Amino acid sequence: MSLLDHRSIMQDATEGPLQIDGATLEGGGQVIRTSLSLAFLQPSRPLRLHSIRAGRPKPGLANQHLVGARLAAALSGRALTGDDKGSTELVAAAHEERPLPPSLEAAAETAGAVTLMLQAALPPLLFCAPGRQLLLRGGTDVNFSPPAAHSALVLAPLLARMGVCLDTRVAARGFNDGGPLDSGCVLSANSVQSLPRGDLGPAADRCCAKLRGELLALLESGACACEHTADQLIVFMALAGGTSRLRAPPAAALSSLHLPTAVHFAERLSGATFRITESEDGCQLVECDGVGARARPAPLLE
Repeated sequence: MSLLDHRSIMQDATEGPLQIDGATLEGGGQVIRTSLSLAFLQPSRPLRLHSIRAGRPKPGLANQHLVGARLAAALSGRALTGDDKGSTELVAAAHEERPLPPSLEAAAETAGAVTLMLQAALPPLLFCAPGRQLLLRGGTDVNFSPPAAHSALVLAPLLARMGVCLDTRVAARGFNDGGPLDSGCVLSANSVQSLPRGDLGPAADRCCAKLRGELLALLESGACACEHTADQLIVFMALAGGTSRLRAPPAAALSSLHLPTAVHFAERLSGATFRITESEDGCQLVECDGVGARARPAPLLE
Protein backbone atom coordinates (compact mmCIF):
# COMPACT_ATOMS: atom_id res chain seq x y z
CA MET A 1 0.00 0.00 0.00
CA SER A 2 1.27 3.45 -0.87
CA LEU A 3 2.04 5.70 2.06
CA LEU A 4 0.38 8.60 0.32
CA ASP A 5 -2.80 6.60 -0.22
CA HIS A 6 -3.18 6.04 3.52
CA ARG A 7 -5.71 8.51 4.93
CA SER A 8 -6.80 6.92 8.19
CA ILE A 9 -6.27 8.91 11.38
CA MET A 10 -5.61 7.15 14.68
CA GLN A 11 -8.07 8.04 17.39
CA ASP A 12 -7.47 7.58 21.09
CA ALA A 13 -10.42 7.96 23.43
CA THR A 14 -8.19 8.45 26.49
CA GLU A 15 -8.50 11.94 27.91
CA GLY A 16 -5.55 14.15 28.71
CA PRO A 17 -2.20 14.53 27.01
CA LEU A 18 -0.45 11.59 25.45
CA GLN A 19 2.52 11.04 27.79
CA ILE A 20 5.91 10.22 26.22
CA ASP A 21 8.86 9.33 28.46
CA GLY A 22 11.91 10.79 26.72
CA ALA A 23 14.25 8.43 28.58
CA THR A 24 12.68 5.31 27.05
CA LEU A 25 14.99 2.89 25.17
CA GLU A 26 17.35 5.02 23.04
CA GLY A 27 16.50 7.91 25.35
CA GLY A 28 17.68 10.65 23.01
CA GLY A 29 16.74 12.55 19.89
CA GLN A 30 15.08 9.54 18.27
CA VAL A 31 12.29 9.64 20.86
CA ILE A 32 11.70 13.34 20.16
CA ARG A 33 11.76 13.01 16.38
CA THR A 34 9.53 9.94 16.15
CA SER A 35 6.94 11.24 18.62
CA LEU A 36 6.56 14.68 17.09
CA SER A 37 6.69 13.43 13.52
CA LEU A 38 3.63 11.23 14.20
CA ALA A 39 1.69 13.64 16.43
CA PHE A 40 -0.44 14.67 13.44
CA LEU A 41 -2.16 11.26 13.60
CA GLN A 42 -3.99 12.40 16.75
CA PRO A 43 -4.81 15.99 15.80
CA SER A 44 -6.97 16.91 18.82
CA ARG A 45 -4.86 15.38 21.57
CA PRO A 46 -1.91 17.17 23.23
CA LEU A 47 1.41 15.37 23.43
CA ARG A 48 3.69 15.78 26.45
CA LEU A 49 7.34 14.76 26.25
CA HIS A 50 9.05 14.56 29.64
CA SER A 51 12.48 13.41 30.89
CA ILE A 52 13.94 14.48 27.53
CA ARG A 53 17.44 13.00 27.09
CA ALA A 54 17.49 12.51 30.85
CA GLY A 55 20.39 10.05 30.81
CA ARG A 56 22.66 12.05 28.52
CA PRO A 57 25.70 14.07 29.69
CA LYS A 58 23.81 17.23 28.65
CA PRO A 59 20.12 16.47 29.24
CA GLY A 60 17.33 18.36 27.52
CA LEU A 61 16.83 19.85 24.10
CA ALA A 62 19.80 20.92 21.99
CA ASN A 63 19.56 23.26 18.99
CA GLN A 64 19.10 20.43 16.54
CA HIS A 65 16.20 18.95 18.54
CA LEU A 66 14.57 22.35 18.91
CA VAL A 67 14.67 23.08 15.20
CA GLY A 68 13.28 19.67 14.29
CA ALA A 69 10.54 19.95 16.92
CA ARG A 70 9.47 23.42 15.82
CA LEU A 71 9.46 22.41 12.18
CA ALA A 72 7.38 19.28 12.81
CA ALA A 73 4.97 21.31 14.95
CA ALA A 74 4.54 24.01 12.31
CA LEU A 75 3.85 21.42 9.62
CA SER A 76 1.33 19.47 11.71
CA GLY A 77 -0.50 22.44 13.21
CA ARG A 78 0.83 22.20 16.76
CA ALA A 79 1.69 24.89 19.31
CA LEU A 80 4.75 24.16 21.45
CA THR A 81 5.48 25.11 25.04
CA GLY A 82 8.76 24.31 26.72
CA ASP A 83 10.66 24.55 23.44
CA ASP A 84 13.73 26.13 24.98
CA LYS A 85 17.33 25.01 24.83
CA GLY A 86 18.04 22.60 27.67
CA SER A 87 14.37 22.02 28.43
CA THR A 88 13.53 18.49 29.62
CA GLU A 89 9.79 18.81 29.04
CA LEU A 90 7.91 19.77 25.89
CA VAL A 91 4.18 19.98 25.20
CA ALA A 92 2.77 19.98 21.67
CA ALA A 93 -0.85 21.14 21.83
CA ALA A 94 -3.31 21.30 18.95
CA HIS A 95 -4.24 24.79 17.82
CA GLU A 96 -5.96 26.45 14.91
CA GLU A 97 -4.23 25.53 11.70
CA ARG A 98 -2.68 28.38 9.77
CA PRO A 99 -1.80 28.58 6.05
CA LEU A 100 1.81 27.62 5.39
CA PRO A 101 4.05 29.30 2.81
CA PRO A 102 5.31 27.31 -0.20
CA SER A 103 8.77 27.20 1.36
CA LEU A 104 9.81 26.82 5.01
CA GLU A 105 13.28 27.52 6.35
CA ALA A 106 14.96 26.11 9.45
CA ALA A 107 18.53 26.60 10.69
CA ALA A 108 20.28 24.73 13.48
CA GLU A 109 22.69 27.68 14.00
CA THR A 110 25.27 24.98 14.78
CA ALA A 111 26.51 21.91 12.93
CA GLY A 112 23.38 20.02 14.04
CA ALA A 113 22.52 17.44 11.39
CA VAL A 114 20.04 18.55 8.74
CA THR A 115 19.22 14.90 8.06
CA LEU A 116 17.85 14.50 11.60
CA MET A 117 15.85 17.71 11.18
CA LEU A 118 14.43 16.20 7.98
CA GLN A 119 13.63 12.97 9.83
CA ALA A 120 11.36 14.86 12.23
CA ALA A 121 9.74 17.01 9.54
CA LEU A 122 9.20 14.56 6.69
CA PRO A 123 6.03 12.71 7.87
CA PRO A 124 4.01 15.86 8.64
CA LEU A 125 5.39 17.46 5.48
CA LEU A 126 4.06 14.58 3.37
CA PHE A 127 0.68 14.23 5.06
CA CYS A 128 -0.13 17.74 6.27
CA ALA A 129 1.72 20.06 3.90
CA PRO A 130 2.52 18.14 0.70
CA GLY A 131 4.31 19.87 -2.13
CA ARG A 132 6.16 22.36 0.04
CA GLN A 133 9.89 22.92 0.06
CA LEU A 134 12.14 22.76 3.12
CA LEU A 135 15.34 24.79 3.27
CA LEU A 136 17.45 23.28 6.07
CA ARG A 137 20.73 24.74 7.29
CA GLY A 138 23.14 22.90 9.55
CA GLY A 139 25.62 20.04 9.29
CA THR A 140 25.37 17.78 6.25
CA ASP A 141 28.14 15.34 7.29
CA VAL A 142 28.51 15.04 11.06
CA ASN A 143 29.16 12.30 13.58
CA PHE A 144 26.36 10.00 14.79
CA SER A 145 23.99 11.13 12.01
CA PRO A 146 23.22 9.96 8.47
CA PRO A 147 25.11 12.07 5.90
CA ALA A 148 23.20 14.10 3.34
CA ALA A 149 24.09 11.53 0.67
CA HIS A 150 22.11 8.94 2.62
CA SER A 151 18.91 10.97 2.22
CA ALA A 152 19.44 11.29 -1.53
CA LEU A 153 20.90 7.89 -2.40
CA VAL A 154 19.34 5.55 0.17
CA LEU A 155 16.25 7.01 1.81
CA ALA A 156 14.70 8.69 -1.24
CA PRO A 157 14.84 5.61 -3.54
CA LEU A 158 13.32 3.40 -0.84
CA LEU A 159 10.53 5.88 -0.11
CA ALA A 160 9.85 6.14 -3.84
CA ARG A 161 8.78 2.50 -3.74
CA MET A 162 6.15 3.54 -1.16
CA GLY A 163 4.76 6.38 -3.28
CA VAL A 164 6.85 9.24 -1.87
CA CYS A 165 8.66 11.66 -4.17
CA LEU A 166 11.54 13.13 -2.17
CA ASP A 167 13.93 15.47 -3.97
CA THR A 168 16.97 16.35 -1.83
CA ARG A 169 19.68 18.74 -2.94
CA VAL A 170 22.82 19.93 -1.14
CA ALA A 171 23.57 23.61 -1.79
CA ALA A 172 26.68 23.61 0.43
CA ARG A 173 28.18 21.11 2.84
CA GLY A 174 28.57 21.64 6.54
CA PHE A 175 30.94 19.64 8.74
CA ASN A 176 31.14 19.25 12.50
CA ASP A 177 34.79 20.30 12.76
CA GLY A 178 34.47 23.02 15.34
CA GLY A 179 34.72 25.69 12.62
CA PRO A 180 32.31 27.31 10.20
CA LEU A 181 29.46 25.16 8.92
CA ASP A 182 30.80 25.36 5.36
CA SER A 183 34.57 24.83 5.39
CA GLY A 184 34.99 25.05 1.63
CA CYS A 185 37.00 21.82 1.62
CA VAL A 186 36.01 18.95 -0.65
CA LEU A 187 38.37 16.01 -0.19
CA SER A 188 38.42 12.92 -2.37
CA ALA A 189 40.17 9.61 -2.90
CA ASN A 190 39.37 7.09 -5.59
CA SER A 191 40.59 3.78 -6.93
CA VAL A 192 39.65 1.66 -9.93
CA GLN A 193 40.24 -2.03 -9.29
CA SER A 194 39.96 -5.09 -11.48
CA LEU A 195 38.59 -7.51 -8.93
CA PRO A 196 39.10 -11.24 -9.40
CA ARG A 197 36.20 -13.62 -9.79
CA GLY A 198 35.09 -15.63 -6.82
CA ASP A 199 35.63 -14.32 -3.31
CA LEU A 200 35.77 -10.53 -3.66
CA GLY A 201 36.11 -9.91 0.06
CA PRO A 202 39.92 -9.71 0.42
CA ALA A 203 40.37 -7.59 -2.72
CA ALA A 204 37.56 -5.23 -1.67
CA ASP A 205 39.06 -4.95 1.82
CA ARG A 206 42.44 -3.99 0.36
CA CYS A 207 40.82 -1.39 -1.88
CA CYS A 208 38.89 0.13 1.03
CA ALA A 209 41.99 0.15 3.23
CA LYS A 210 43.94 1.96 0.52
CA LEU A 211 41.25 4.63 0.11
CA ARG A 212 40.92 5.03 3.87
CA GLY A 213 44.66 5.57 4.18
CA GLU A 214 44.66 8.18 1.42
CA LEU A 215 41.77 10.10 2.98
CA LEU A 216 43.29 10.02 6.47
CA ALA A 217 46.60 11.30 5.13
CA LEU A 218 44.80 14.05 3.26
CA LEU A 219 42.80 15.06 6.34
CA GLU A 220 45.93 15.13 8.48
CA SER A 221 47.80 17.24 5.92
CA GLY A 222 45.45 20.20 6.29
CA ALA A 223 44.97 20.58 2.53
CA CYS A 224 41.60 21.70 1.19
CA ALA A 225 41.77 19.53 -1.94
CA CYS A 226 43.65 16.43 -3.11
CA GLU A 227 46.48 16.87 -5.60
CA HIS A 228 44.38 15.69 -8.54
CA THR A 229 41.74 18.30 -7.76
CA ALA A 230 44.26 21.04 -7.05
CA ASP A 231 45.94 20.80 -10.44
CA GLN A 232 42.53 21.17 -12.16
CA LEU A 233 41.73 24.31 -10.16
CA ILE A 234 44.90 26.10 -11.29
CA VAL A 235 43.50 27.07 -14.70
CA PHE A 236 40.37 28.55 -13.12
CA MET A 237 42.39 30.47 -10.54
CA ALA A 238 44.30 32.02 -13.45
CA LEU A 239 41.08 32.98 -15.24
CA ALA A 240 39.32 34.37 -12.14
CA GLY A 241 39.48 38.00 -11.09
CA GLY A 242 41.27 39.05 -7.90
CA THR A 243 43.44 36.83 -5.72
CA SER A 244 42.59 33.14 -5.25
CA ARG A 245 44.18 30.97 -2.56
CA LEU A 246 44.46 27.19 -2.31
CA ARG A 247 45.99 24.86 0.30
CA ALA A 248 47.47 21.99 -1.68
CA PRO A 249 49.03 18.84 -0.16
CA PRO A 250 52.71 19.01 0.84
CA ALA A 251 55.14 18.79 -2.08
CA ALA A 252 56.66 15.59 -0.65
CA ALA A 253 53.23 13.92 -0.73
CA LEU A 254 52.56 14.58 -4.41
CA SER A 255 52.62 11.52 -6.67
CA SER A 256 53.27 13.48 -9.86
CA LEU A 257 54.38 16.86 -11.24
CA HIS A 258 50.88 17.76 -12.45
CA LEU A 259 50.44 20.64 -10.02
CA PRO A 260 53.68 22.54 -10.77
CA THR A 261 53.18 21.85 -14.48
CA ALA A 262 49.69 23.34 -14.41
CA VAL A 263 50.98 26.41 -12.54
CA HIS A 264 53.85 26.91 -15.00
CA PHE A 265 51.74 26.84 -18.14
CA ALA A 266 48.74 28.65 -16.68
CA GLU A 267 51.01 31.52 -15.70
CA ARG A 268 52.76 31.55 -19.07
CA LEU A 269 49.64 31.39 -21.24
CA SER A 270 47.24 33.58 -19.25
CA GLY A 271 49.48 36.24 -17.79
CA ALA A 272 48.31 35.41 -14.26
CA THR A 273 50.82 35.54 -11.42
CA PHE A 274 51.26 32.57 -9.09
CA ARG A 275 53.08 32.37 -5.76
CA ILE A 276 53.74 29.05 -3.99
CA THR A 277 55.00 28.97 -0.41
CA GLU A 278 55.13 26.34 2.31
CA SER A 279 53.01 26.74 5.44
CA GLU A 280 54.08 25.71 8.92
CA ASP A 281 52.20 22.42 8.64
CA GLY A 282 53.89 21.58 5.33
CA CYS A 283 50.98 22.35 3.00
CA GLN A 284 51.69 24.28 -0.18
CA LEU A 285 49.94 27.65 -0.22
CA VAL A 286 49.13 28.47 -3.83
CA GLU A 287 48.12 32.09 -4.48
CA CYS A 288 47.14 33.50 -7.82
CA ASP A 289 46.44 37.01 -9.07
CA GLY A 290 44.03 36.13 -11.85
CA VAL A 291 43.38 37.99 -15.08
CA GLY A 292 39.61 38.32 -14.69
CA ALA A 293 38.72 36.74 -18.03
CA ARG A 294 35.29 37.43 -19.48
CA ALA A 295 33.23 35.14 -21.66
CA ARG A 296 32.88 36.22 -25.29
CA PRO A 297 29.40 35.96 -26.82
CA ALA A 298 29.09 33.18 -29.37
CA PRO A 299 28.30 34.32 -32.93
CA LEU A 300 24.72 33.87 -34.04
CA LEU A 301 23.96 31.45 -36.85
CA GLU A 302 22.62 33.16 -39.95
